[in-house]
Amino acid sequence: MKKSVNLFVLAASVATAAAVHGFEATLADPLAWLYPDSKVASAERIGEIDVPANGVIDVNLLLNGLKPGERLVLESSEKGGEWCRMVAVPVSHNTGNRGFLEGTPGENKSVTRRAPFEVYDALEPLADGAVAAPKETEALYFRMDRPPAGAKTLDIRFRVKQGVEAKELALKVNVHGVSLPPVGKDSFKYTNWMNYEGMAKFHGLEPWSEAHWAMIEKYVRLAARGRQNCAIMFGVFRKLPNGDVGVDAEKFRRLLGIYDRAGIWYIEGPHLANFSNGWGSPTFYTALTTNVTTSVPGALKLSRLARQLQAKIDEYGLRDRWYQHVADEPGGKNVGEYRITAGIVRRYMPGVRTIDAVEEPSFAGALDVWVPKVDAFERHRALYESFRTNFHDRVWCYTCCIPGGKWMNRLLDHELLRPALIPWVSGMYDVDGFLHWGYNWWRDGSDPFKDTIVLKRKPPLPAGDTHIVYPGKDGPWSSARLEATRAGMEDADLLAMLRRRDRPGADALVRRMARGYGDYSTSCKLYRETRRDLLRTLVSKKAP
Repeated sequence: MKKSVNLFVLAASVATAAAVHGFEATLADPLAWLYPDSKVASAERIGEIDVPANGVIDVNLLLNGLKPGERLVLESSEKGGEWCRMVAVPVSHNTGNRGFLEGTPGENKSVTRRAPFEVYDALEPLADGAVAAPKETEALYFRMDRPPAGAKTLDIRFRVKQGVEAKELALKVNVHGVSLPPVGKDSFKYTNWMNYEGMAKFHGLEPWSEAHWAMIEKYVRLAARGRQNCAIMFGVFRKLPNGDVGVDAEKFRRLLGIYDRAGIWYIEGPHLANFSNGWGSPTFYTALTTNVTTSVPGALKLSRLARQLQAKIDEYGLRDRWYQHVADEPGGKNVGEYRITAGIVRRYMPGVRTIDAVEEPSFAGALDVWVPKVDAFERHRALYESFRTNFHDRVWCYTCCIPGGKWMNRLLDHELLRPALIPWVSGMYDVDGFLHWGYNWWRDGSDPFKDTIVLKRKPPLPAGDTHIVYPGKDGPWSSARLEATRAGMEDADLLAMLRRRDRPGADALVRRMARGYGDYSTSCKLYRETRRDLLRTLVSKKAP
């Protein structure tokens, strides 16, 4: 016992002061960005965290002064932990004030760094807990799920060795007697859209082959591990020999099985219609056709597709789990066409909730779940409140290439606290869910590790918008942004528990960190203090 205490004291001293000889090491907050030029002396250090009884323990490890190319070995005192090497990705241009990219360099004062720069985002799993050929500076990520049952405090000791030299660090983990709901029906609604065919291309797999299905399962499981509980069924529509469109029963069955095994509860039906002539055009085509949805051929094909989809929903008992998309991001130019198209869908899919990225008030009554961007919701909050009151609608929020500036988003030149705090504010506003389109929408001919900005698109997409995971050799890699979002989703579920018992108290805790989607603290220290108080309050109130 005495030996363990001495080791802890030694480790703690190393964690708070730079080493006199050899390489330097420190534990760093995983909600603060690390860069290839980050220094141990100025890192956002952390020596203590607070987690629920079944929460995730995670921490970054920053090392300076390593011998390049000489094997680095990583160990922890707790079994079941996983190590990742953090891989830097480039940011060649900054996000603009509205979104997309800056028109004039320097106009956006709310970015973390001026481009160009590199930032550690991709998380490469280390199967044997070792880096074969490290650089002089390395950033590592440690994650352990579900602290041991009954543990109130864990003292996790980390040992880092290169050659004959070793450093020891310690993390105190306060485990609180409150449990998160499992990812699924009762967790905060959260979806990232997956590109299954793009996934096959980047991994060199035959689309919809058995190897591809196995890869899809890996990507879905990673998403669920990040507390995603909703997934969209892209790929289940098919063209029929007679020119009609229908539902591919086998793809539907297999995707549903993968979702069920991973713990994904809510299902999004893919869009039944698409813009007929580019984004923002006034009319829509029925999916996989060139028939305008409001024409007789288009309406007929749309009705048949909707009926087939409804039959599958009923066959598998999915009515309570299903959200149906009609068309993505319609606007003022096509409100009439959208209303007619949505009316056809609702006629042939009665009782199924419709959901779309819609934020203009002229669509009132045309859908069940509005999904405005976070800035649009903030600016027109009273309007969406009226839709909830008068139409009994629900509201989710989303981010994409917009918004930029001060607004919360998940881009590579935004603080990592922004994606973590989106669920905090959403709960305070009674926003039911969060949607982001860019799970793995890498572009053909691009390198996801180098092309974080899509410059070929007009207007170009900002850094990190297209993807929040990376294609590793054998499967997907997580990212610092995906893990930050996961932390926020955990907090949203904890805050929901407290809100059921003490709504003013829960919202007061949120306001310590954020007053809205564009007004928030960037202090990791304040975040850790607030999370600790949240967990302590839950224990004291014995919230269910």
